[in-house]
Amino acid sequence: MTQRRVFSLAQKIRFAHCDPAGILYFPHVFDFVNTAVEDWFETGLGMPFDAFHMEHGYGNPVVTTQCEFLRPCRFGEELRLELVPVRIGHSSIELRIAAKVGNEERMWLRHRTAMISMDSFRPIEIPEALRARAMGYLAPEDAPPGPSLPMWTGATPPNAFRSRQLVRYAHCDPGGIVYFARFFNMFDAALEDWFSEGLDCPLGSDLVAKRNLSTPSLVIGCEFLRACRLGEQLDFDLWPTQLGRSSMQLALSGKVGAEERLRVSWTLCLVSRETWKAIPIPDDLRARLERFVTPRRNHLSP
Repeated sequence: MTQRRVFSLAQKIRFAHCDPAGILYFPHVFDFVNTAVEDWFETGLGMPFDAFHMEHGYGNPVVTTQCEFLRPCRFGEELRLELVPVRIGHSSIELRIAAKVGNEERMWLRHRTAMISMDSFRPIEIPEALRARAMGYLAPEDAPPGPSLPMWTGATPPNAFRSRQLVRYAHCDPGGIVYFARFFNMFDAALEDWFSEGLDCPLGSDLVAKRNLSTPSLVIGCEFLRACRLGEQLDFDLWPTQLGRSSMQLALSGKVGAEERLRVSWTLCLVSRETWKAIPIPDDLRARLERFVTPRRNHLSP
């Protein structure tokens, strides 16, 4: 019987990875994920990522990704990402990634990519040699697949908050499209714009400076529907679908013109920056949030 392997990558959390609260800024998690995938391709599958893209003309765009944040990671800690495929399809690979500090799980991810031709940008069959090597890592059928976050469906509500962002050169990868981890910086910018312009509670001058609060992510999932390119204008529509005592569930849609390019489900929590414990959403902020709430009636499992 072939022994199944787990690919592991150690990543030290450096000063540049941290946010003003001194913890790992969540978009960098997806940089770490991509580094783990690149290293797995090179050392585990015998296919360096540069050769994969530049010599063979393949692409590996992200179809869906989801992350559950179990506990904050801090400056100086060493995060170990353990990667295994849980499904290898005709042209896609779904991965489960556990991120740990020591033996303690800090994050839990589910990540699906597709194999495409960079000439046609259409799916192609995973090459047989690559598939055979990947099968050596395939998790047992009874292994947990990772987080499964329902995605909203239907039209964007008319009261959604809109933030427009230009796709810049710095957002794009060697394939000429937005590198998926940069989208999470854009999501965070849309969130900041909403707090400032929609809720009249700027993060810097009000939420952090006056209230001494922060909004760490608990879980986020994104479905990428079509690639975004340099120079396009992305409209991010954001609205809460549910408010809890100290948490909020958000939906976000990214469009270019009338065409939807991505969907996001995102749960955040309000915490004290002194104790890092959850606190009730203040009454005045809750009243402003409620003006945007549109219940999520339909779901689509990723």
